[in-house]
Amino acid sequence: MAALACSGAAEAAPSFTAEETVFFSRTSSMSVQSVVTVPGGFRMYVTSGPYRVLSATCTDQVAWGLESGIRLTTSVVANDVSSITYLSVVASTAVGGGWRMYYVGIDAGGLYRVLSATSTDGLAWGKEQGTRLQNNGGQGFIGSLSGFSVSNTERRLYYVADRDGLNNASRYAVFVATSGDGGLNFGPGTLALSANAYAVSATTMTSGKTRIYYTSPLTGSTTASQVLSATASDGLSFTSESDVRLSTTASVSGFRGLVVLRSTDSFRWRMYTDYIIGGTTETFISHALTRTPVVESFSPAAVDKGRTGVPYTLTGEIFSPTPTVSFVLGASTYNATTVVRADDTSLSGVFDTLNRYQGVYNVAVVNADGRPGFLSNALEIRLPPGSVTMLDNLFRPTKGGTTKATVELFEAGEVTARLYTVDGNLVATLFQGTMPAGQTQFTWNGRTPAGSVVASGVYLLNVVGPNLNTTERVVVVK
Repeated sequence: MAALACSGAAEAAPSFTAEETVFFSRTSSMSVQSVVTVPGGFRMYVTSGPYRVLSATCTDQVAWGLESGIRLTTSVVANDVSSITYLSVVASTAVGGGWRMYYVGIDAGGLYRVLSATSTDGLAWGKEQGTRLQNNGGQGFIGSLSGFSVSNTERRLYYVADRDGLNNASRYAVFVATSGDGGLNFGPGTLALSANAYAVSATTMTSGKTRIYYTSPLTGSTTASQVLSATASDGLSFTSESDVRLSTTASVSGFRGLVVLRSTDSFRWRMYTDYIIGGTTETFISHALTRTPVVESFSPAAVDKGRTGVPYTLTGEIFSPTPTVSFVLGASTYNATTVVRADDTSLSGVFDTLNRYQGVYNVAVVNADGRPGFLSNALEIRLPPGSVTMLDNLFRPTKGGTTKATVELFEAGEVTARLYTVDGNLVATLFQGTMPAGQTQFTWNGRTPAGSVVASGVYLLNVVGPNLNTTERVVVVK
């Protein structure tokens, strides 16, 4: 197998690779808001200017075509008379199924409200009475929405709002409100993530955790030029993840809408966003895909050299069917013996360390398309300790007796075996030279190098070699 190159630590979360495909280019008023699964494919909802909601469909999440007609529009003398700015569509909990759309409407007085509409087919929508959510009685900004199904009756609505109940972009953050009646009435929103955020999209990870993606400006900027992420076990209180999921180039002014969902191959994620080319009014709706696997943990951390059938477990994300698990040390790479994929986040199997170099290895998961992800310094292959076994270590040299030492090494190398009195005086050097891996035996007949029988008593045999430094007792009786 060709050597794999890697550097740095593993990513904390998957990064997205921008795709070449562009949808609905040069439509300055269009912004992606929501994507849902429908029979035979997917439907995307977009705002078109401040007054209309349009839709598009596709079968592969890539080749989108606009549908005819308007899904929703502002109403005269209503809470959305001024504009419809953001929306999110979720499956309805009604007996007959269908859909519910949450949308931000602004009235003639400039007050913000989260309103709702329902549809049985996702095309024809009817507005519901009442207000689902407000920030500071409508005075506070409410922006991007992401509806989220927790159970048949519980719904969460993640949304961007001003933390002070006003409309200051530097104070925009992600909030969450919960409904126990299927999404009609929501309790007061609470702060889910304090980081500055302009748009939000909530997803459910394979582990059951909730991950939100959010657009955010760089420090000192007001342009949402990066997409970041955060996770929560309870879906309410989020912790930011390190690194950037996606960022714009210098020629792009920033991200606006944001939607993330499972890709059609089920182990990756697809991100839809729209952005305006810097210095123009041209908007592009495009997408990005998580292509590189992320390796988060590997166990065991250390194994002795020379073993076979060592079990391992590996966790992370974006693991394709039939991946390869590899171990990388410099230019040396070898594969695990078996790989069992539990799901897109968990792998297990066995590997060997027989005839492998000792050292600290990077562990790589290579997806079926050849894209690798690494965890640096994940596995140490150690040289097992050598050993010395004594036979007849109590003997009578005057009766022709001898003692036998068996040295076992797991790597060839220089070995010295010296015999000392208990006072530390050298009696004899029994072995000095290169010893092969495996077992080597030598004997001592109880005599000095000059041929004299040593005095009765206790002697100490010290053997030093590759990962070996041990002392054994020998008793001589005349």
